[in-house]
This record gives sequence, structure tokens and C-alpha cells, in this order.
Amino acid sequence: MTDQTQNAAQHEDNKLIAERRAKLSEMRDQGNAFPNAFRRDATAAELQAKYGDKSKEELESLGIKVAIAGRMMLDRKAFKVV
Repeated sequence: MTDQTQNAAQHEDNKLIAERRAKLSEMRDQGNAFPNAFRRDATAAELQAKYGDKSKEELESLGIKVAIAGRMMLDRKAFKVV
């Protein structure tokens, strides 16, 4: 690429970023820029305290419905194949 082509591409990127920031500013002026209607009704600590001593079968028979928020995490352990 020549310097002129690189400058044109960079100018175009800057223009797009400026447009996106302007749109975000408009959304913020209108209220919540990142709305979501999800509402939790329990925390993991509350559920653990209330149902931590119950078995899987007991929990399934109770048919408890809750809404919690958080991040799903996977802990992958290292393994060795022999």
C-alpha cells in the first residue's frame, strides 16, 4: 500500500468511528443507550443458602423457576493422553 492509500483508509476508519460515537451519544441523550428488560429474582448466594443441601432429585421434584444473572464459566482442566 502506498502512503496515500493508507491515509485514505485511516480517514475512512476515523469517519466511521466518529459516526458511531455520534449515534451512541444520541442514544444516551434519549435515555439508556443499552436497554435490556431482563430482571433477576435471585442471586447465586441466595439459591445456595436456600437449596444447597437438596439433592438433584429433590430439586427436580420441586420444579423451582428462578431468573439469575451472571457469567457462565467453564473450568477446563489440563489432561494427558497416554
